[in-house]
Formats: sequence, C-alpha cells, structure tokens
Amino acid sequence: MGGINFPMLSDFYPHGSICAMYDCLRQEGYPRRAVFIIDKQGVIRFRKEYEKGIPETQELLAELDKINQS
Repeated sequence: MGGINFPMLSDFYPHGSICAMYDCLRQEGYPRRAVFIIDKQGVIRFRKEYEKGIPETQELLAELDKINQS
C-alpha cells in the first residue's frame, strides 16, 4: 500500500499488547489477522478480521476514501 502518509501500527513489542487492547488476541497468545482504520479523532471507523491471506487493498482504500470525504 505505497504512498501512505499517515501512521500505521503493528503489534510487534511488547508482544500482544496492542492486540489485547483491540480485543483481537487469541487465547493461545497469537493475534487474529485484523485491520482497524482509526480517524484523527481516535474513532474506529473500520474493523475487519481475516481468516488468512492478505487484506483486500481496494476495500481498505475505499474505506480510507470514505473517511477522507467526511
């Protein structure tokens, strides 16, 4: 997703802390594959969990466009 000019967050260290905050840490201790889009006011505008694979870029870009237009 090149050309992104805003912060992105990944749960790297401490392991699982961000996933736990967003309720997407499995009981086994590893994260669910999830994408959250949070607006400038800190409101979650989009959340989706994926079983496997890479999230659909077009879907995410469309959600970002919705936020940008509001």
